[in-house]
Amino acid sequence: KRSRSAEVHNLSERRRRDRINEKMRALQELIPNCNKVDKASMLDEAIEYLKSLQLQVQIMSMASGYYIPPVMFPPGMGHYPAAMAMGMGMP
Repeated sequence: KRSRSAEVHNLSERRRRDRINEKMRALQELIPNCNKVDKASMLDEAIEYLKSLQLQVQIMSMASGYYIPPVMFPPGMGHYPAAMAMGMGMP
């Protein structure tokens, strides 16, 4: 009985690791020139890339006469609020 429980645990853990690796590959494809292999370095690079994009959006919004304040959304809210904020700049 114990070996069956361990086997189920091992399979669930394998699925979890596979999903993480799949998401990490997807993230790596979204980040230009991302050639990092280890997860911590790749996440650092993703963070820096997102910060640079956020800065670019702010610069572009100021240049166009709109101000879009930096917005931090809770995890799990997806991209909808960010897209909504893009269209709701105020002069």
